[in-house]
Amino acid sequence: MKTFHTLKVTAKSREARDAIRIALEVPDTLRDEFAFLPGQHLPIQIERDGKKLRRTYSICSPAGQWPLEIGVRIQPGGAFGEFAANDLAVGDTLDVMSPTGRFHLQDTPADGKFHVGFAAGSGITPILSIMASVLDRDPGARFALFYGNRKQDTTMFIDDLFALKNRYPERLQLHFVFSEDEQEFEIGSGRLDADKVAELHEHFCAGSDVDEAWVCGPGSMIE
Repeated sequence: MKTFHTLKVTAKSREARDAIRIALEVPDTLRDEFAFLPGQHLPIQIERDGKKLRRTYSICSPAGQWPLEIGVRIQPGGAFGEFAANDLAVGDTLDVMSPTGRFHLQDTPADGKFHVGFAAGSGITPILSIMASVLDRDPGARFALFYGNRKQDTTMFIDDLFALKNRYPERLQLHFVFSEDEQEFEIGSGRLDADKVAELHEHFCAGSDVDEAWVCGPGSMIE
């Protein structure tokens, strides 16, 4: 049966105007237990006002990378997000359970697939791990990411995404869609609804057969 383990916070940084990144040190003795498939998440438990509070956060690290990193969106009234933003410090510890979840990349050999990802808001967190792992482990793979946010300053992992683009310029497409920031081209404005997804796919992926599609975000976007 899975149990919680105490992991030390080794880094904490601002990831967007309303989001932070937290790095967790995993001792060598727990590396096997915390090995993960890209896309999986970590159950985390804290105690607030005498009550245990449990949340799950997706891992944003590529496969095999340590420490484990998660992205936390800070929502007004969100107990864990506000605790993590205001009270949690480097050197503190968190009770963390080993990775879980069925939304993940399979541990398969390189096969040169074309992957497409649609993410909105913090939904980028598991897809970042999947995308980085795919591009790193398979020199023939390609990935097109369509990432929706309200504004650029609420866009998580933007530096990581541009770093991946610089590393794999021929194999990675990055397309941002903003619902509130004005864009030079209309196709980059709006929300990732059915019409926008069809428009983006036709404009940027026409003629390509999609082998794998990854979708993560609010329920309304997923539907």
